Amino acid sequence: MNILYKLLVFILINALVLGQIRTGPTPVKIGYVGTDIAGYDDWLAEELEQKLLEIFSDLSQEQYIGTQYFNNKIDVNAFYSDINNDSFAKLSDEIDADYFFAGKIENPTTNSSRVMIQGTFYKYNKKSDIISKHDILRYYDQFDLEIEKIKESQLNTIKNINQPASLLKAGLFFGAIAIIGILLFTFSAAGISAEGEGNSSTNPPTDN
Repeated sequence: MNILYKLLVFILINALVLGQIRTGPTPVKIGYVGTDIAGYDDWLAEELEQKLLEIFSDLSQEQYIGTQYFNNKIDVNAFYSDINNDSFAKLSDEIDADYFFAGKIENPTTNSSRVMIQGTFYKYNKKSDIISKHDILRYYDQFDLEIEKIKESQLNTIKNINQPASLLKAGLFFGAIAIIGILLFTFSAAGISAEGEGNSSTNPPTDN
């Protein structure tokens, strides 16, 4: 029976471990084309772009496709000129990502005493072919609050976005190890019990 127990445990170990590693969900891939920023001084436009990049700062390298990649692959100016489902769909045919983000921002006022930020931030779901828009209208000194709103409403609502596949697979792997440990304990206890019963039945008490 011990040989049978060991064989069964060996089969379960291989099935659980290999199954958990292979079936873990693939990482959600996010592509950020960039944001077309117009009407501001160069230093301010660069600062705004850096703030927008913070939306994606928590993503892993395996999840995130950044602006430089898009600059090398497509004509971003042509993309910005007419952002719609067709332009995003064409983009998704060329670049492998589940969601695409892009933005357009402009200066709505010539008043230099307090800078205003106005525009739209776009999120495109490749699977559903749906664009979600987040309208922006903030003073510059309040723009950090808008960044947090965009991150919460547009990025963090994506399923498993903050849990890369590597972490999910690790969790599944350790879950499988825990199950294996329980099975080993159960089979070992069953083996000891069987041996005890066998010894009791083959060695009856003798009369003195």
